[in-house]
Amino acid sequence: MKPLKMRQSLAIIVVSLVLLYISGNALIDQLKDNEHKTDFSIITTDEDIELSQNSNYINAISAFNRKDYGVAIDELNEEIKKYSNHAQAYFLLGKIYEDVEFKDGKYYSKMLSNYEKYIELKPNGKRIDYVKLRAAQYYIRDGLAQQKVDLLEKAEEYLKSIDQSSSDVKMALGAIYLREENYDQAIAEFEKSTNLPPSELKLKYNSLGLAYIKKGAYAKAEKILAIAVKISPKDKYAHNNLGFVYVKQGKLKEARDHFAEALKIDPMYENAEKNLMWVEEAIGKKRN
Repeated sequence: MKPLKMRQSLAIIVVSLVLLYISGNALIDQLKDNEHKTDFSIITTDEDIELSQNSNYINAISAFNRKDYGVAIDELNEEIKKYSNHAQAYFLLGKIYEDVEFKDGKYYSKMLSNYEKYIELKPNGKRIDYVKLRAAQYYIRDGLAQQKVDLLEKAEEYLKSIDQSSSDVKMALGAIYLREENYDQAIAEFEKSTNLPPSELKLKYNSLGLAYIKKGAYAKAEKILAIAVKISPKDKYAHNNLGFVYVKQGKLKEARDHFAEALKIDPMYENAEKNLMWVEEAIGKKRN
């Protein structure tokens, strides 16, 4: 096999992080395993108060509280058929589809359609920031996966219309700016994201590292990706990306160590395997 050229190696790094973005542990796929579960007993009667006294809606809450989600969904659908303006019913239905793991997975498209209806009915509602953020995250995920600019533009529109102090919002905007090659703005958004849980903190530093790589700021990228590796030593992407940064700075032995570690973590990780072969050959040529 021919050795990889450095520009090919950069392409591999980019592919690695794109795959990271659209995987189950992705930056904007925070929809999965959401840590901030909603207390339905508290939130389900404070909007549309009159409509919330309807029997179907009350039955839905009762069914949800006993974890009978199929009945809850049926009752909410009946409520919406009777009262198409019941925004809170759409919100509750969307939240169920967001949080509940069904036998065949989660129905994020149904979550989105119900959240979009809530946005239409309650543009200034109590949950508008939450709903727009979740919709934006969904649009970013699909926009990145399918390379659809219109979805990313829709996500950006939502994100810019809600509270900008949220770290979730900053991380999502950073992903959009990264895709748009607006690296300075992406870096600014990622760096302002604070108080993130470990899984998202790993994504923050991986994303920052990519942004600095794209800017050609390899020394800065090295520091950032070293943090990513410390946060998550078993993250093959972080090791692979850090290895690339070392290559760009002529630190071939350090690069070899991280490519080898990435391959140790995942022996089937083809990108790391190719990078390791390239750097070992480069080290051999340099020695000779």
